[in-house]
Amino acid sequence: MSPSPQHHPARDTLPVGDIELHDHYLPALPAGDYRIEATHTLRTGRDEGAGIVGGPFRAVQRFTVRAPQVAVDSAAVLARQPPDSAEGRFAEVLPHVVLGDPLLPWERPLHGTDRTTPWLALLVLTDDQLSGGTTAPTRTESTTVGGLLAADPAVLKPALSPEADIGRDDPCEVIRVPAAVFPHVVPRLDELRYLAHCRGANTGDRPVLGIEEDGLFSVVVAHRFPAAGPPGSPPEARTKNIVHLVSLEGHEPLLRADPDFQGRTSVALLSLCSWTFWAHPDAGGHFRVLAEGLTRTPDRSRAADREEMWLRLPSPYQDTDGTPDARRQVARRIGDGYVPLPYRIRSGERTFGWYRGPLTPVPPVTVDRVRTATAADALLGYDPAWGSFDVSLATAFETGRALALADSAYVQQLIAFKRAAHDLADTLYHRATSSHLPPRDGDEDQPRTARGAFSALLDGPLLTTLGATPTRPVGAWSPPAPAPAPSDPSQDLDTFLRSDAARTAVTRALDEDDGLKGQLAPVVDWLARLLLLQPVPFTQLVPDARMLPPESLRFFHTDPNWLDALVGGALGIGAQSSRDTLQDAVVADVVRTKAAGAAARHRDEQRDAPPGDPDGTLGAVSGLLLRSALVSGWPHLAVRAVDPAGRPLPVLRMEHLSPTVLLCLFNGVPATLELAEPQDGFRFGVEDDGLVPLRSLLPDTGPRLPLGEQLGADVTFPVLDHLRPTGDPAVRVLDLGSLVPALSAALDAAHGTPVGPLGPADLALQLVKVPEAIRFDGPDGDRFPAPEGNGIPAPEGDGFPAPQGDGFAASDGDRFPAPEGGRG
Repeated sequence: MSPSPQHHPARDTLPVGDIELHDHYLPALPAGDYRIEATHTLRTGRDEGAGIVGGPFRAVQRFTVRAPQVAVDSAAVLARQPPDSAEGRFAEVLPHVVLGDPLLPWERPLHGTDRTTPWLALLVLTDDQLSGGTTAPTRTESTTVGGLLAADPAVLKPALSPEADIGRDDPCEVIRVPAAVFPHVVPRLDELRYLAHCRGANTGDRPVLGIEEDGLFSVVVAHRFPAAGPPGSPPEARTKNIVHLVSLEGHEPLLRADPDFQGRTSVALLSLCSWTFWAHPDAGGHFRVLAEGLTRTPDRSRAADREEMWLRLPSPYQDTDGTPDARRQVARRIGDGYVPLPYRIRSGERTFGWYRGPLTPVPPVTVDRVRTATAADALLGYDPAWGSFDVSLATAFETGRALALADSAYVQQLIAFKRAAHDLADTLYHRATSSHLPPRDGDEDQPRTARGAFSALLDGPLLTTLGATPTRPVGAWSPPAPAPAPSDPSQDLDTFLRSDAARTAVTRALDEDDGLKGQLAPVVDWLARLLLLQPVPFTQLVPDARMLPPESLRFFHTDPNWLDALVGGALGIGAQSSRDTLQDAVVADVVRTKAAGAAARHRDEQRDAPPGDPDGTLGAVSGLLLRSALVSGWPHLAVRAVDPAGRPLPVLRMEHLSPTVLLCLFNGVPATLELAEPQDGFRFGVEDDGLVPLRSLLPDTGPRLPLGEQLGADVTFPVLDHLRPTGDPAVRVLDLGSLVPALSAALDAAHGTPVGPLGPADLALQLVKVPEAIRFDGPDGDRFPAPEGNGIPAPEGDGFPAPQGDGFAASDGDRFPAPEGGRG
């Protein structure tokens, strides 16, 4: 494994699913207070012995390299494993934390160590191993920097020198570890370097959570396994574990086998991040169990079939020949994704209407009148056979209108654009009807305005004529006859605006920097977000909670008619006359096309990444809604989709709508889709038998296996044979001084050649528990392609099964992923 990586955009250069492991990522200059001194001497001559004039001269510049010292921004903590408040079978997992700053663990030096030793450590504790802090779930105590450093005869404080930007009144969180517990749960100074590493990963398959990242992360791993009940314990025999990311700065003398506590009964440690989880023998809260639960019916009684995983209500009736016609009609409507809702007609009578949002289980038929509708009533549907109303598109129109009116900035931008378009249309019309301008005859170089025509005359023969000797007119002069006034000016304007020439001129102006492009840009950006449903209320997307029950995954297509009506409502505001309505119709198609293109590029711009296709636009958009503890437990859950040819589908939007709900939109219909633990958030630990499979550490040359590949099914190493003696079976702490040499010897023997000294990244690779994943395939979908490159491949045969089936088939034959199998 490599040492510090050079700064590079790992999120874009690495293939999706691959990772890079590095021992560390060292800053150019560690944090601290620095001083630059410059001195010089001025002499009277060239010789060395020349006399000194004045001086010596000296200049001093002081500066501080800032880095977290007493607190860490919560946004810097990207993932915790096990997740906060999770319950599950975690006894064989080494907790770890993923930090968004790849430099953070090495930004502060520890006395008596080199720069590769991190100043942070991750401690796993139980309630009885902490003093004080009984009012906080993680047993922290809130204090100030001054309070932390104040002498206490019972508590050993860190020998900490706050930097210039740290005040004594700055807040901080502290934990107290009893002196009798401290040597058993805190890593020693020579072990720390093995408990942190740097990792690179492509982040294209994760939600954008507002962090500034380049795909490089730092990881701090605990050296203690969580406390849990013995095997065979009842499910309620769970054990609370508390994890603290602590600073060891100022505690260096204690990080040895026999520390001197100077008569104190406890040690104060700065806690920079903390969380709790519950470990018990049952597999109740880890990824595998949660993912398997997604493929079952809401009552968990059986595996869900393909029809039950679309976003729709469960129907109380069957669409079969024996079902009464009325009930069969209800079954068909619900099967198409509709929900019955109370509805009051204009006369005041109460009835019900069918509503379907933009997320539908079937691709709808295109409705041509949607794009030309100017009011919601024009989109209200009525079924005379059953006396029922379809309010879906009318609701979409009103939703777009309401969202637009609620955004004053958008309204101002839209009105400014419409005024500019109005002025341009007037100019084009007057130019076309003016008798004072020469006809253009398709010549783009001819002037567009009277001023331009006059300028052209000045540049032409007019100056020559004015400079010549005047001549007497040959005949009598008479003024030109004026053009006849139009009989119906409004009709002429209407005809002109509907003409191909006017549409072509307006369309061209929308792309010109000196035309309407500047006024159009903010309108297009707002409409692009609208097409991705960002401001649309969740109740409009999922009108009934039964469509998305807890611990469920539902697939859908997006309804282009609904989106067209939504955009129509947002574009229609500000129209006050038939002229405005006609003008809106002239530019609407171009505006919609540009908004669709901006929507296709929106996520790339959000991630500040190069667009996959700068000229791309929206195709058949599909997606999924996930409501599960997977979303909260794995906030960087990876979602990957490929088309039938195995090419990754562009992600249009991947966003947490709530702590437990994830929405994904894809530009296309997937043939295969995978939900996986993020590569930068996988777990470390051992199998149930205490063994780990040994992995290749040598480059893929000749007959050797690829880097990271398992060396063989039976080539394992007993990690639990190397635990620090504590006298308490619940405190299982790795003895890295024993583990690392023994593991190195085992790897040399397994490779048949020395592999060199083990570093933090090498140890992490051997202890990694491969990220689990669940895959959904269409009936003809190819297997999800294995990651290429130097990433850690998933071992075959370690996956967990998902329901078997024929895949999802849409009504027009488009395929959509069905649960087909899983991989480890």
